[in-house]
Amino acid sequence: AAKIKSIAGLYNASISEFLLACWLILIGKITGQSDIVTNTVYSGRNYEELHEVLGLLAKFLPVRCSLPNKLKFSELLSQLGETLREIDQWQDYFVGEESRDSDYDTVNFPISFEFEDWSDQYCSSDVLFSVDQQYVCFDRFKVKLTCMQKKESITAEFHYDTARFDKDVIQCFAEQFQTLVESVVNNPEAAVGELNSMSDRTRHYLLVELNNTETNYPQDQCIHHRFEEQVKRTPDKIAVVFENQQLTYAELNKRANQLAHYLQQQGVSPEVLVGIYVERSLDNIIALIAILKAGGAYLPIDPALPKESLAFRLEDAKVSILLTQKELLNRDDIEIKNLVYLDVDWETITQESNTNLTNNVTVKNLAYVLYTSGSTGQPKGVAIEHQQILNYLYAILDKLELPKGASFATVSTFAADLGNTAIFPALCTGGCLHIISQDRASDPEALAEYFQQHSIDCLKIVPSHLATLLTSSVSSSLLPRQCLVLGGEAVSWDLIEKVQKSAPNCRIVNHYGPTETTVGVLTYPIKSQQIYNSKTVPIGCAIANTQVYILDEQLQPVPIGVPGELYIGGAGLARGYLNQPELTAEKFISIEHLEGQDVHPTRVYKTGDKARYLPDGSIEFLQRVDYQVKIRGFRIELGEIEAVLSQHPGVRQVIVSLSEDESGNKRLVGYVVPNLKPAPSVNNLRQFLLKKFPEYMVPSAFVFLKSLPLTPNGKINRHALPAPEQTRPELEAIYIAPRTPVEKQLAEIWIKLLAIEKVGIHDNFFELGGHSLLITQLLAQLRDIFKVNLSLRSLFEQPTIANIANKIAIIQQAEPGTKVDQEESINLKDEAVLDPTICPDGIPYAPNITPVTIFLTGATGFLGSFLLYELLQQTQADIYCLVRAETIELGKKKIQGILESYLLWNDTFNSRIIPVIGDLSQPLLGLSQEQFQAIASQVDVIYHNGAFVNFTYPYSALKAANVSGTHEVLRLASQIKVKPVHFISTISVIIPNNPDITIVREQDNLDDAKLPSSGYTQSKWVAEKLVTIARERGLPVSIYRPGRISGHSQTGACNPSDHTYRMIKGCIQLRSIPNQDIELNLSPVDYVSKAIVSLSNQKESIGKAFHLINPQPLPLKEMVNYIRSLGYPIELLSYEQWRSQLINTADSSDNALYPLLSTFAEETSNTQSKNSPLQQFDCQNTLTGLSESSIICPPVDSQLLTIYFSYLIQTGFLNSPPLQLQTN
Repeated sequence: AAKIKSIAGLYNASISEFLLACWLILIGKITGQSDIVTNTVYSGRNYEELHEVLGLLAKFLPVRCSLPNKLKFSELLSQLGETLREIDQWQDYFVGEESRDSDYDTVNFPISFEFEDWSDQYCSSDVLFSVDQQYVCFDRFKVKLTCMQKKESITAEFHYDTARFDKDVIQCFAEQFQTLVESVVNNPEAAVGELNSMSDRTRHYLLVELNNTETNYPQDQCIHHRFEEQVKRTPDKIAVVFENQQLTYAELNKRANQLAHYLQQQGVSPEVLVGIYVERSLDNIIALIAILKAGGAYLPIDPALPKESLAFRLEDAKVSILLTQKELLNRDDIEIKNLVYLDVDWETITQESNTNLTNNVTVKNLAYVLYTSGSTGQPKGVAIEHQQILNYLYAILDKLELPKGASFATVSTFAADLGNTAIFPALCTGGCLHIISQDRASDPEALAEYFQQHSIDCLKIVPSHLATLLTSSVSSSLLPRQCLVLGGEAVSWDLIEKVQKSAPNCRIVNHYGPTETTVGVLTYPIKSQQIYNSKTVPIGCAIANTQVYILDEQLQPVPIGVPGELYIGGAGLARGYLNQPELTAEKFISIEHLEGQDVHPTRVYKTGDKARYLPDGSIEFLQRVDYQVKIRGFRIELGEIEAVLSQHPGVRQVIVSLSEDESGNKRLVGYVVPNLKPAPSVNNLRQFLLKKFPEYMVPSAFVFLKSLPLTPNGKINRHALPAPEQTRPELEAIYIAPRTPVEKQLAEIWIKLLAIEKVGIHDNFFELGGHSLLITQLLAQLRDIFKVNLSLRSLFEQPTIANIANKIAIIQQAEPGTKVDQEESINLKDEAVLDPTICPDGIPYAPNITPVTIFLTGATGFLGSFLLYELLQQTQADIYCLVRAETIELGKKKIQGILESYLLWNDTFNSRIIPVIGDLSQPLLGLSQEQFQAIASQVDVIYHNGAFVNFTYPYSALKAANVSGTHEVLRLASQIKVKPVHFISTISVIIPNNPDITIVREQDNLDDAKLPSSGYTQSKWVAEKLVTIARERGLPVSIYRPGRISGHSQTGACNPSDHTYRMIKGCIQLRSIPNQDIELNLSPVDYVSKAIVSLSNQKESIGKAFHLINPQPLPLKEMVNYIRSLGYPIELLSYEQWRSQLINTADSSDNALYPLLSTFAEETSNTQSKNSPLQQFDCQNTLTGLSESSIICPPVDSQLLTIYFSYLIQTGFLNSPPLQLQTN
C-alpha cells in the first residue's frame, strides 16, 4: 500500500486513480481492445445542501479511456485524472448509455470500479472503531473491482455474475491484477504494452507444463513403409472401399507397386512432385501410395478447380507428371511433359512389377504438397515431409483411441488435409478406409444408407457440412459408431448437442491445425453433459511433440483469458512454402527468450488465429487476426478474392467479408464500388470469379456502394460495411412472381433458406446467395415436402424455381388433391400386357422334385432377408440372390451385412448363398443372355419378393423395377424348364370396388378390385395381374399378399424407417395421436416369412392366393394405453386437430414424421367413412395350409409390444421413457 501511495503521489494522482488505471489496462489486455469503458461511482452530493439528505443519490458513470500500447502508464494516469475531474464536475448533467450485454461478448458487458477509503478511525463514547467490511450494490455489472484502503493495506475484491464467469476465471483476473500492479509499481514509466500481468507461476505453466509433450516415436521409416508392414500383417483384409468397389491390402499394394515402378521409369525420385487430378475413387489412394513408394511426393488437385487454377499449380510446383482420368482432362487442355491416364493407360501400367520398391528416400524427404489460399491473389503450396506426417499419425492414433482394424470414412476433397485424419490411420493400422463420393457426401439420405450398410467407426468432417446433413430426417444414421472428429472451422455447442442427442455413445473430438503444421496439432475431447463457458467448442491442447504459444504483439506470452495470436512449433511444422523462401521466412519465424525454454531459438508458425487460454489449460479459438476466414472447412484469404475481383474492368474498389446469419450459416459478401455505369451485374461478377476460383470462394451476395466506409484515420472501416439487403439483388433475369402453388411453395423455401424477401421463378439459386451446402438443404426439403427423387446434380444444372417446379410436376401432384394428368391417364389394365412368348407350352415341368436351387429377388430388403433366412433353414437348396453390386464379393458382403443387422447371420450360410449381380429394373434382370439362360437352366423354383418400395413415387417411377422386373421374372420361369413362381404382392391390391362388401376373399378376382391410386400399389396391381395372366397360361404360380409387416416377434428386429415405426415415434414426439376407431394389424416378419416358405413347399399351394395378416389385431386405443403405461405422455386428439398440430409443430427435422408431412397434407381425415362397413380379409387358404404346422401368428398384445419397444429403445430409435421397460 505504501508503494502504491508513493507512486500515485509522485504523479499527483490518488490511490483510487492509480488502481482504476491498472484496472483499465487489465480489461484492455483481457478483451484485446484499446478503447475501454468502465463504470465508476460518484456520490451525487456535490452541493452542501445534499450532504445530509437521506436516500441514494450515488450513481455509476462511464469512464472512457484510450489505451494504445505505446502510451506510458504515467501519461495514462495524467489523462485519467483529468477525465475523472471533468466527469465529477458535470456528474449532475450526465446520463450514461446502457451497456450492451451478451453472454459471450468479451468487450461489451458492464464493467465497474469502486474505491473506498476506510483508513480513518472513528471515536464515539471513548470507543475507537473503523469500517472493516461493507457491500452495496445498486447498479448492473458483470464484473466489478472494489478496492478498499485501510490503514496499512489495500484490499481488492472481485464481484461478478456467476452466470457469466466461473470462479476459476475470476481467480485468474485477480492474479493478473496483482501482477500488473506490481509491474506498474516497479516501472511506472513503462508503456502500457510492456506492462506484465502474468505471474512467474502462470508463465511456467503455460510455456513449460502445457508444452511438455515430448514422446519418442519411431522415425526410421517413411509413411509408405508403415503401409507395407501392414500389408504383410493383413494382406486379405479390405483396405479401401469406394461405392461398390474395394481392394484388399494385398491388391492395393500390388496396384500401387505397379504404378510406382512405372513412375520411377518416368523419372520420379525423392523431391520430385507428381500431380494427382482425379475424381474421388480408389485411384486417389493407389496414386498417393504409388508416388510415395516411387520416392516422390504427391500434389493432389481438386477436379472442381478451373483449368486456369490447375495450370497455375502445375507451373508453380514445377510438376512434370500428372496422373488423371480421361474424362477429366484432354492432352490439349494443359501443358505438361507427361500426362498419365490411370484408366486408359492402366493396361500398360499393369505390365510393371508388383513387388515392393527400394529407393533412398528418408523421413526428411518431401511427402506431399497442398495448396492453400494466399493473400496476394495466388495460392501457395505447403511442403510436408515424411517425418511430419509420421509424427501426426502416431499422435492422432493416441487421441482417437480406436482399436486396430477400425473403419474410417473420408468425405472431403483429397486436395485438403482434412482426410489425412482417416487415410493414414486407416491404412497403417489394418483399418478399412471408405471414400465417400461427393454426391453421396452431400446427400443425407444416400450417406445414411451407406452408413447403414457399412459400419463406420470414425468420421472426420467439417462442422458446417455435418450441421447441414443433420437437418435431414436420417440424422441418427449419419454418425459413426465410435468417434466423430470435427475440424476445419469453429464448432458450435448447438451442433455438439445435436450430435450427442442423436448418438450419445459416440465420442466427439474437436481437432485444430493449419495445413502448415500438418493436419492438426490440438485436440479437445468433448464430454457428455459438459458445462461450457465459451462461445465455441475449445480447440484443446497440444498433441505429442508439439508446442503451442499464445503471444502478444511483442511476441510475449499472454495470461490466461487474454487474447493473443496462436503460434505453433514442434515436430509437425512444415518445411515451408514451396519455392517461396521469403514467404516462408515471414510465416515460419524463430522466437528467442521464451523463458523456461531452451536457449536455442524456437521455430514456430505464425497462424494468424486469435485465441486465448481457458483456466483448464485448453485453448479457445476466437477469430482471425487478419482477414483470412474459413467457410465450409475451406481456408480462404479474403485478399485473394479481392485481388482477383479488382481486375474486373467494371470494379474500382472491392472488399470481401464473411457474413453470418442468425442460424449460423456463413457466406461471403462482396462490396463493390463500380467504375462503370451501369454497374456490372451480379451474374457477371460471379462468372468472372468462377473462371478463377472454385464455387466456395465466390461471394454469394454483392453490395454496390458509391464509396467504401473509412475510419477517422483513413483506413477502410470493415465494421461499417452494410449488411446485404434481404431483397432480391440486381439480377439479369426479369422478375416474374410465382404463378402456381408449387412455385409459391418453392419460393417460400428459397426465401427462408436464402434469407431474402423476394424471389422470382427465373432467378438463379446461386446468384441469390445460395451455395453447395444450402442447395443440399434445399434438396432435403424438396424430397421431404414433395417426395421427388431429384438428384443433387440436376439442381446444380438448372437452379431456378421454374425448372424445379417443372421437374416436380412430372412426378408429383401439381397442387394438393390433384394428380398430374400424365399419371392420372394411366390405364392399369392396358399396362398389364404379358409377352406372348412367356408361355410354358411344350416346356418340361417336374412338380414333384425337391428344389436344389432357388432364385430369390429382394434378398436385401426387410421381408426378403427373413425369407432368405427361412429358405436356408427349411430347405437344403442353394439360394441364388439377385443383388445390385459391383462384384460377387461385394454382393455377398451386402447380403451378409443385412442379415447381421437383423440378427440372422450364421457362418454356415456362406456356401449356400450365391449372389447374382443384376438389376430388377433392367431387361433380362440386368444379366447377359448367356447368364439369363444359365440361371434358367439351373433354378428349380423362384421367389419373387423384390420391388422398389416408395409410397410417394408415381407409377412411372416404379414401373421399371416392379412391373418390368416381374415381367422378366416370369420370362425366366418359362425358359429351358418350367419353374414355379412364388410372388409376394400386397394386401392393398385387392381392396373391393363395392363398398358394401365386408369380406375380401383370397380367391376374389383382381379385376373386380378397386383400382389403386398410389403409385406403389398401382405397380403391384399390374405386377400381380401379369402373374395371374401367366397362371392362366399354365405357369405354376402362387400369390402371397402380406398386410403391414412388423418386427421379429422374439428379437424385435425391425425396419425403423417403416411407416408404422415412424408413426409411433412421431406421435410420441408430438405427445399426441389421432383418435381413430381402427385396429393395428401388425404381422411379425418371422411369422410372414415362415408362412410363405411353409406354404410354398406344399404342392396344393400352386394356383392359390394367400392373405398374410394378423387375425388378432389391437385396437388403437389399447396401443395408446400401452404407450402411456411406459411413461410417455400422449393424448388422443381428433384427426383434424392432430393433423394440424403435426403440420404446425413437426416441421423440425427432429420429428420422425417430418419426411412424411406431405402425406398428411389432405384436409380430410383418412378414417373409414362412418357409412361404410369395416372390411375384413379372409385368410382361409393360409390357415388351412398352416394347420398342420406350428406356425401361428402371435397376437398384437402387451407382450409383443414390450418386445418391440425394448428393441426400439435399446437401438436408440426411441428415447428411454420415464418408466423403464421390464423384460425377462
